[in-house]
Amino acid sequence: MSGQAQGGLFGSPASLAAAAAGACSALCMLWGMRGLPLGGVLLWATPLPLMLAGLGFGARAVAYAAAFAALCLLLLSPLLGFAIHVAAFGLPAAILVWFATQGATRRLELSVPLAVLGLWPLALLLLLAILVPDLEEEMRQAVAMGVARMGLDLPEGMAAQVAQVKAAAAGFWLALVMVGNGLLAQALLRRWGMDGWELPRAEEIRLPGWYLPLPALALGAWLAVGGAVALSALLILLVPLFLAGVLAVHARMRGRVAILAGFWVLMLVFLQVMAPLMVGLGLYEQIRRRAAPPTT
Repeated sequence: MSGQAQGGLFGSPASLAAAAAGACSALCMLWGMRGLPLGGVLLWATPLPLMLAGLGFGARAVAYAAAFAALCLLLLSPLLGFAIHVAAFGLPAAILVWFATQGATRRLELSVPLAVLGLWPLALLLLLAILVPDLEEEMRQAVAMGVARMGLDLPEGMAAQVAQVKAAAAGFWLALVMVGNGLLAQALLRRWGMDGWELPRAEEIRLPGWYLPLPALALGAWLAVGGAVALSALLILLVPLFLAGVLAVHARMRGRVAILAGFWVLMLVFLQVMAPLMVGLGLYEQIRRRAAPPTT
């Protein structure tokens, strides 16, 4: 085989990995959309092949994989499936991997990706607010329709309260999906013996200094304007601080398995109480270490 053929599309391991990852990602999306067995699990694993391609073969591979997956869905699924994959899985996975792998060494740079977990859902929310004239009313109707299909009877006014935080809950879940798939991809690459990227220690990960004023600006906008969109924007921007608080707990309790297990039980059972505490702890950690240069 000539050198040109070896360097072509099908002779490059990164290109082959990107194509395979894109096809697997599109398959997970289609499987979930069709309601097939384990579709709910595979739907949320849609970013996993993209993360594997990016962490295994570089940022260019994840970009190619996301583009190939988008092309497959454009041809094989309704336009809604294509749009959801691009907005919720493909583009954020590519952006996160690109920023995480920009360091000079084989060590993940997680400062900007942590901020992206808040900024990307916020960008989607603002785009929807521009495209949908009365987004708050549409969310209220969507909640009422979902409640009616489940056969539930919510107290009067409860649907409106749920609609207030519906977008924020979606952004929070999207961030968790991305974090979970990224950690799983890193673990799988190490298990398979590939030369993956080194994860920084929990205490070394912090948000960029320019991110901290953004929640304050969102709080001001909510107090001035009100409404579900402003409230959701504020809550979405607090998600990275929540994750920073969780990282702070893990840094302090490293090696104390029983305490960490208890912490996660409390998180699952009393999330409404623990979430504000984690946001406060994350904000405290960011301010306390702001003078120190970021090490990730």
